[in-house]
Amino acid sequence: MQDKNMQQKRPGKLSRFLPLFVLLVLILLALGLGSRVKNEKSRLLEEKSNAVLQERPPVNVVVQEMAPALLRDRLNLPGMVEPWESLNILAEVRGMVEEVLVEEGDHVNQGDLIARLDTSDYENTINSTRAAYNLALTNLKRLSGLHEQEIIAQAEYDSIKAEVESLKANLTIAELQLKRCYIRSSISGIVNVLPAQNGLYLAVGDPVATVLDIDRVKVIVGIPETDVDAVRKLDRFEVIIEALRKKTISGSKNFLAVAPESQAQVYRLELEVGNKSGEILPGMFARVEIIKKEFPEALTIPLYAVISRDNKHFVFLEEGNVARLQEVRLGILDGWQIQITEGLAPGQRVIVVGQRSVDADQKLNVVKKVNHPAEITR
Repeated sequence: MQDKNMQQKRPGKLSRFLPLFVLLVLILLALGLGSRVKNEKSRLLEEKSNAVLQERPPVNVVVQEMAPALLRDRLNLPGMVEPWESLNILAEVRGMVEEVLVEEGDHVNQGDLIARLDTSDYENTINSTRAAYNLALTNLKRLSGLHEQEIIAQAEYDSIKAEVESLKANLTIAELQLKRCYIRSSISGIVNVLPAQNGLYLAVGDPVATVLDIDRVKVIVGIPETDVDAVRKLDRFEVIIEALRKKTISGSKNFLAVAPESQAQVYRLELEVGNKSGEILPGMFARVEIIKKEFPEALTIPLYAVISRDNKHFVFLEEGNVARLQEVRLGILDGWQIQITEGLAPGQRVIVVGQRSVDADQKLNVVKKVNHPAEITR
């Protein structure tokens, strides 16, 4: 009786798990079917893609064959030309301008006479001072004998001696003032400004002329803080004068400031440039090429040939008239050429024109091959 009851209970327990079992089987079937459908869909898409690629005609491209070449890490900074020396000549004594001996634009040598002031007052002062000095000197000589014989007091002798020394000093000052009536240039250069005119009365400190030394000139450049360390190791620089049909000349470092001149953290660099011809004028705009480092065996391609995706960089290679995507690592930028530090080797051919219309594994028609980016536009 008991066995019979147990046999009746077992089918009841199995019947409770049966729906669960059926559901599990259905889920597994659905998963299997979904996976099969997905695989089939992928296969169809791949076949479709291959068919499209086969149907598309080859894309016309220009390729560059990789070859090592010299690459320079350079700065191109604006600069301004200044005279090597600018002298503002001022009147050291007062007086009327009696004669101006130069004109604006004239070249003067060191010591040349620029202008002459009226000397009458200063000559009269010299004459009167010299007469007083000679009289005092005569009196001193006459009293010296009396002083030795102790006929006159020491105080009287010291007084006349002091008067002689004072008049001698006044005579020296008067002669110096007369000399300063002849205004001379203390440097060689070009007379750029000439305020002095005949008949003009000048006070002490009034401007007479401005003389510029431009046999050599300074080119002033602001160096960013990040490049100061590289620049301080250099001595020669290329200077391009825009106004002289972009004439390129060599300049040498004259001075690099040890502190920035503004809150922009820019350091003043002074370059010395020869200018014997005088064609470089103060105020001209210049560009300074600063070569920080050289890479003699660099691989470079045009910057526009690089394709960037998800912070990675790629190029398309041409291999057997088929496109292949290649990841690369970039280096320095020189103009519109970018250095490739990893991912390319000499002899490989990079698509530099037409790469935006190319897909991986696509057939190509190479219409031109170049060895350097500059040849692309020829």
